[in-house]
Amino acid sequence: MTTNIVEALNSNLKRAREYPLLLLLDSIMEKMVEWFNERREKAQNLTSPLTPECERRLRHVWGEAMMLSPTQINANVWVIRGGGYDAVVDLQQMTCTCKKFELEKLPCEHALRAAGEIGENKFYECCSIYYSASY
Repeated sequence: MTTNIVEALNSNLKRAREYPLLLLLDSIMEKMVEWFNERREKAQNLTSPLTPECERRLRHVWGEAMMLSPTQINANVWVIRGGGYDAVVDLQQMTCTCKKFELEKLPCEHALRAAGEIGENKFYECCSIYYSASY
């Protein structure tokens, strides 16, 4: 598996490099259409509102979040204790004193714990639109 688009194109177009320019451009376009079609098909089969990578990250952090102790201050503000750091989470403002929530625009373990107390899928609402599968 290659890590960037240039390496991927280079490896896929070894034969096409010997073609005249128009045929080479045709081959590049064909390969790009193929890749975009594969990605579109994968996106249509998603069952989660988030991209697969974000879903994996949240599931990984969820295990850590369940070890924390939540205390509700008001409807949107929680104090989350444990894990070596006590944090204050505001779900309405989407902030946490650990700053990961604001930086990544994905819920940190503290925000996940607070959102989990409110509702099972509340943490999806805490994710930026840029991480959604429909964006």
